[in-house]
Amino acid sequence: MNALLKLFARLCVFRSGPEDMPYIPPLLALMLAAWLALQMLAASLQSGLSLAQMVGVQLISLTVLTGATTGVLGFKQLLGRWVQTMMALLGVDILLTLVALPLLVIGHAMGGTPPFVDGLYLIVVSWQLAIQSFIFHRAFAVGPLLGLALAFGLLILTFMVVSGVMPEAMQAG
Repeated sequence: MNALLKLFARLCVFRSGPEDMPYIPPLLALMLAAWLALQMLAASLQSGLSLAQMVGVQLISLTVLTGATTGVLGFKQLLGRWVQTMMALLGVDILLTLVALPLLVIGHAMGGTPPFVDGLYLIVVSWQLAIQSFIFHRAFAVGPLLGLALAFGLLILTFMVVSGVMPEAMQAG
């Protein structure tokens, strides 16, 4: 487990790529469960959504990410990279959510997020976007700028789908 955490940390500083992830489908299933639990915890600290709404938002987010990743890898005839790409995406998200949790707890405990905490949280989210673009660049065999465009496009698409399917989720928090 320690080696896997080190691998995700190296990915977060662009020293490893998704190709360095182990190909272990059962581990991906465990990571997915951990990701969902952490996302639920983070969402509960951020918004006034019900449990069902939080689960819905997370499932939409995961569906958009998984669908786009599968679609691009399939189009590029690189589906053999799917498990490792998803492990990299989920692992980075888990690690950065763990980094962001103290910021979310501070904001929740204060009854409102102070501007400096918002700023730090924005840095974490921006870093995640940069890492996600790096993962797409390496996994999809595309240029770094196209990887960034894909990561940013997926972020926008996720917000659009969530606001279309669950408009109350965009108004909460």
